[in-house]
Amino acid sequence: MNEIKYLTKKELKKLFNTIEKSKNERKYYLRDLTLFNIAYYCWLRISEISLLKLDNYNKDVWSLYIKRLKWSNNTTIILDKQRRLLLNKYLRIYNIKNNDELLFKSKSWKAMNKINIEALVRYYKNKAKLNKFHFHMLKHSIAVHLLEIWLSIFEVKNYLWHKSIKSTMIYSSFSTLMQKEMYKKIENKWLV
Repeated sequence: MNEIKYLTKKELKKLFNTIEKSKNERKYYLRDLTLFNIAYYCWLRISEISLLKLDNYNKDVWSLYIKRLKWSNNTTIILDKQRRLLLNKYLRIYNIKNNDELLFKSKSWKAMNKINIEALVRYYKNKAKLNKFHFHMLKHSIAVHLLEIWLSIFEVKNYLWHKSIKSTMIYSSFSTLMQKEMYKKIENKWLV
């Protein structure tokens, strides 16, 4: 069985803090912070985040419509307060107003692509001193983190829009935090 690679909550906070602290040295830090936050919360692939336009964002209900690739169902994600505030700030500061405008652009104002985003991943991985980090780990991380806050496997399946519960189950055995909590419950409620 292949090991699922994900960032712990501590590693993810370290990544986001590192991006935030880079504001004095990186002109596009807010774009980067917003991009990584939205990718994590909405479990996006590089190709999916590259396609997002302002038209995908409904400010009235704080939702983001995602056109999924690789045979996945398109989804609408209601953003939490943290991501909503960050995205709204980003849109305001970068003056993104045209519905057909891409949300995330390169320095040359073209669509972000795999090469651009992988370069950001390498930069922030090194800056945050993370041993492991590739973009797809954000997608795995949200699945594990949802299980760690004790959402049921069915709630996580629905959040991730998995067609089969088997796809969701692969995340349930990888969290050390969940295993510790399970053993704590067993120890505290042992009947014999």
